[in-house]
Amino acid sequence: MTISGQHKSKSNPSNDNGDYKAVIHRDALFLIVTGHSRMIADGVDYSDTDEEDITGILTTCIDEYINCLSSPDWTKHFYVHEELRENTNGKKGKRRKRVDIVCVLTGRKPQKRMKFEAKRLKRTVLTAGRYLGKEGLGEFIAGNYAKTDDDAGMLGYIQSDSCDHWADKISNALNNGNDVHLTDEGPWQKACLENIDNCYTTRHNRPTVGRKLLVYHLLLDFVKQ
Repeated sequence: MTISGQHKSKSNPSNDNGDYKAVIHRDALFLIVTGHSRMIADGVDYSDTDEEDITGILTTCIDEYINCLSSPDWTKHFYVHEELRENTNGKKGKRRKRVDIVCVLTGRKPQKRMKFEAKRLKRTVLTAGRYLGKEGLGEFIAGNYAKTDDDAGMLGYIQSDSCDHWADKISNALNNGNDVHLTDEGPWQKACLENIDNCYTTRHNRPTVGRKLLVYHLLLDFVKQ
């Protein structure tokens, strides 16, 4: 993925207009793309690395970028959580489910959050069906994650083939009956976001929650070249 230093957030924590809410998905996705680029820059092979290990290294790289003196000024309004517990469905303590990555935009109340669930994608064993299943996208559809949010993210850790290959696999799986409650206006489509490649969107009904969800699907290439 290409990272450009020209990305500039227009978010302003002191601004009461809709921009504050509207830009968090773009900036959160940009932080993840940047963290991924920093992560793979040293040439380490992550094609067999466990999901939890990738997530841990990725969030560390994002945090380092946020705290880097040369990073854009807007990044100071963000911080990132790894495996944050969700207070949903009456579960308490260690029984609460954990969402993989949460990007938080601070500076005013209420703080805005974008939550991401990650799944590895690898030929024959880690499939698009699993990515869309009850422990992947299904966690959002069921309201286990991001229950009170209107936007969320799925991260596909690509460990074989290409991002385009897995984009087609996910699109085909969505069209072949996966019960993810796609809305009429929400089929799989390319997201047009500056400096963010391999990103797609879907929109879903959530019958148990009573609110729709826009999901950004970001595919991150970990196949060593």
